[in-house]
Amino acid sequence: MIDHNVQFVGLVWGIPMIWFEPLPGGCPPPDATEPNNDIFFRLTKAYPPSESDFWSQRKLYPNKPFHTSECRAMSLSIYSDLEACLLIRKLNPHKEKKIIQITLPSESGVLKQTGKDPNHYSWWRKHGFDPITNCMEVPLNGAHPQ
Repeated sequence: MIDHNVQFVGLVWGIPMIWFEPLPGGCPPPDATEPNNDIFFRLTKAYPPSESDFWSQRKLYPNKPFHTSECRAMSLSIYSDLEACLLIRKLNPHKEKKIIQITLPSESGVLKQTGKDPNHYSWWRKHGFDPITNCMEVPLNGAHPQ
């Protein structure tokens, strides 16, 4: 049987990569880097998160215009700092969301700091990486997960 999800091949550093979603040419950018078991934070609708909590804005809203590049619209927003993620959670569309801590090994994809917030990263996920098994809920009393 053909796995139709494994068709999104691109080159990073001249090496073929299979992405979770189809990406436009030149995406991810050439200066994106592989994580090395780095810890990041992400807003999700619930804990435990569902697969759709790890879909890009473009996959969630295929016809919506975004005020960013198509490459960034096809990435996932993650934060290198819990406090930065807590600030985003104060905004109306995110007030009811959970915060998860996720550990990203090198096989999870590539990432790049993007936007004005130095703690905001765009993450392009590789096919075959299961983010749900690599995350834990952050207690909202401010304590860091262990």
